[in-house]
Amino acid sequence: MKFAFIEPKPPFNAYFFLKKLPLLGNLFLGTMLKNAGHTVKIFKENIIPAYNEKTDEFHPFIKEADAVGITTITHTANRAYQVADAIKRQFPSKKVVLGGNHVSALPEEAIQHADQVVVGEGENVVLDIFEGRNTDRIVNGSRVNMNDVPPLELKLLQGYRLKKDRINMRHAPIMASRGCPYDCNFCSVTKMFGRKYRIKDADLVMEEVMMRYNEGFRYAFFYDDNFAANHEKTKIFLEKLIKADLDLIWSSQFRVEVAKDKELVDLLQRSKCGTAFIGVESINPKALEDYNKRQSVEDVKNCIKILNEADIKVHSMYILGAESDDEDTIEETIRFSRNSGSRTAQFSILFPIPGTKLYGEMKEQNRIFINDWNYYDGSHTIILPKHITPYRLQKKLIHAYKSFYSTTILKWLMSRLGFFMWKLTNRKFLKYLRYFTRKLRKEGIINNGILTIKGLKTELIPKKFSAAFSRK
Repeated sequence: MKFAFIEPKPPFNAYFFLKKLPLLGNLFLGTMLKNAGHTVKIFKENIIPAYNEKTDEFHPFIKEADAVGITTITHTANRAYQVADAIKRQFPSKKVVLGGNHVSALPEEAIQHADQVVVGEGENVVLDIFEGRNTDRIVNGSRVNMNDVPPLELKLLQGYRLKKDRINMRHAPIMASRGCPYDCNFCSVTKMFGRKYRIKDADLVMEEVMMRYNEGFRYAFFYDDNFAANHEKTKIFLEKLIKADLDLIWSSQFRVEVAKDKELVDLLQRSKCGTAFIGVESINPKALEDYNKRQSVEDVKNCIKILNEADIKVHSMYILGAESDDEDTIEETIRFSRNSGSRTAQFSILFPIPGTKLYGEMKEQNRIFINDWNYYDGSHTIILPKHITPYRLQKKLIHAYKSFYSTTILKWLMSRLGFFMWKLTNRKFLKYLRYFTRKLRKEGIINNGILTIKGLKTELIPKKFSAAFSRK
């Protein structure tokens, strides 16, 4: 049988996702179906489009496929539904299956656009679904044993090996573990993969590393949401990687605790860890409590210092707009980012991903004022903050990037068109926020600059809310 998988293109391509790294869900499932004897092709739409909405035409293989799987995050959900609806309209008998983080959080929404949806991890149910033995509309997946997950068959991903990023690198995508023992209120990882940390045996991870290396990759990115959560098992793998003596630079995401283990830091350095992606989030202690981050400002400072001393570049990730954040605390975090010693930084605005604790809280408090999934990318103000207006928060995001990077570096990180589009998108959104305030005032929701939305603590909203929106 023939099966196609699609990763929908994002509505805004002007931000920092330029390396064309794919989501791994389609690759895991496609690899299992290929190993079972089926013909599989995977389309990442910002490499090779699966569907042209202007001509209403699909890629030829989509037309031939017996079934189509679409994996989506919240930011690409609208596009996923658009593609799924078009498939069912043109090919009513073709099975469409939706999965991914967004679908797992909102299966009742997703099932309106598909024959079946998968909630959670799909490896244990993929064969039964695509070979027709499981016809349930909503299928609950189960936690997989990472040792049972085969190495990814990257050749299934159409055009991937032909595509390089802006600095002419090709990154091999690898996943050694799933799950995270922590439970940050903004994070969807535990909803999708659970809090139990599951790590693949070191020999199996090395097998996949060698496979990628022999394919010509010299850079690898480990998709693990919390690489090295189990220090001892991670050390076993790193020792094997060091012994292999490969000309391979790798990177992954870490928590600050990694720097507290001197032996682990030494192994990271010797195994050629090039960049550590660290979730700093904020240096406002109250904000860290708001996020349930379970780390201190001192932890952050020490982590960056120790990794720098080990010649491991730090990419710090910040989230602006916590419940306790105001303009001063955000500005303090931005100042810290400049002087922290981080080589690069990424700034996001707090937004409620469906399935997270934050999403439930904001829904209950009636503070989500944008419901269009296109804007759920961390670059747009989605919820009404307590101590800063949405307009000022949006401006702070722009200021953060301009403050950390020079315009020249921004243009290097993005294409020239990307840099222009990034500025244009933010300007358009700021105009929308001004329009939104006028609309609220007209509907009587804002009176004398004070929000009166039911369920929101109006006394915590700045009284000059309206005035802030009128500033240029």
